[in-house]
Amino acid sequence: MPSSPSSNLLSRLNALYHPAMVWTVRVVIGAVFVVSGFAKSIDPWGSYYKIYEYLDVWGWDIPSALVVLAAFALGGFEFVWGCLLLLGCYRRVAVWLLLLMMAFMLPLTLYIAVADPVADCGCFGDFWIISNTATFLKNIIITQLLLYLAVFNRRVDGLFFPYVQWVVGGLVTLYIVIISMVGFNVQPLIDFRRFEPGVSLMPSDNDGDEDSEMDVDYEFIYEKDGREQSFTIDNLPDSTWTFVDRRVIGGGSEELADGFSVIADGEDIAADIISPDSEQFLVTVPDMRGVDLSYTYLLNELNKFITGRGGSMVAIVNGDDDDIEWWRDVSMASYPIYSAEPTMIKELARGRAAIVYLKDGVVEWKRTLSSISYPTVTGTPAGELLSVLDPEPTYYLYLLSITFAGIIFITMVLDRSGRLVAWHIRYHRRRKQRWKKEPNSDEAQL
Repeated sequence: MPSSPSSNLLSRLNALYHPAMVWTVRVVIGAVFVVSGFAKSIDPWGSYYKIYEYLDVWGWDIPSALVVLAAFALGGFEFVWGCLLLLGCYRRVAVWLLLLMMAFMLPLTLYIAVADPVADCGCFGDFWIISNTATFLKNIIITQLLLYLAVFNRRVDGLFFPYVQWVVGGLVTLYIVIISMVGFNVQPLIDFRRFEPGVSLMPSDNDGDEDSEMDVDYEFIYEKDGREQSFTIDNLPDSTWTFVDRRVIGGGSEELADGFSVIADGEDIAADIISPDSEQFLVTVPDMRGVDLSYTYLLNELNKFITGRGGSMVAIVNGDDDDIEWWRDVSMASYPIYSAEPTMIKELARGRAAIVYLKDGVVEWKRTLSSISYPTVTGTPAGELLSVLDPEPTYYLYLLSITFAGIIFITMVLDRSGRLVAWHIRYHRRRKQRWKKEPNSDEAQL
């Protein structure tokens, strides 16, 4: 008797099944989502900026608070369910939730690959930038492997028994929430951008050619009402236009253009701003009208502190001359203020307003102004203030990661050794016995 088409399909599917193959797919796909989610979560501001790029292209006006929530949720979702998939937890739910996400991302990345509305999709944040076409092909492969897991994932046990999965999920969620909150309120614990700690902001002399910096000319691309237009430094548009990109034109090189630069009157004056042999605070403000005016007192105290040590403080802002004059009036700023490209300001430091500490022109640390309290600056002895302000991101990342990884490992050992199983059985037996001994409500009323 000939076999039915359905039985033939089932036999072919079963031929693809092997526990080692299931684990391999779990680890590969789980790792991809973990890396993608971690890169987004560690730098929520980067995700926030990227989401706004899409919204600007589509002409959607979404409240800032909702965009922040989306930035947190997107990275956290990928990281948490990527971890659970990798560990073999929630074997059915994890696969179907990630498939549901891919049902949204696959057509989105197809649109991005065809229409090319943004430079890159931001799938891996600033950690790994790939082309829009490569992103779409990656998502096709991920979707196919998730469909494989949708069929076979439940056949292979994970590293934890089902009743302990919620503990692992809770620990992973708590870990990534802490990472995200620090990244948003202080600075990312890992800096994947150009101006990470240890990088010098002093312009390169390009093999001794002192005039090479003057050869770099730029054009600035702005967008308004779906139309892009190029401007020079001498005729930048008003605030109703949205900055898109900066390009090198005429002479010069991309290497110089990719470095730290502050353009004034068509010239790069970064070499005049950055001090090569002393301490310095750089204040970054990517949106002059969005900064909290209460920072003015804090900035004046920081300026007083750094100049008292023989250093200096400079503000790098995104604004025109009117914005700068307005800030000088309301803040009584005695430090110099320069206008710079908004993309570079956001790369230099995250947050609505931040401070970067330089020593001999080299970035030592950076943090948002909102994470620094006025009493801390005024009440800390001058000799200790710099060490108090240093957020030490690497130390805290290692501490958090080792702590949570250790707790999850201990949980797995106890779980697989049977100790948690025995505790679970004893707990339910005691609960059942208490339930039997307690009189029901009808008996109690009688």
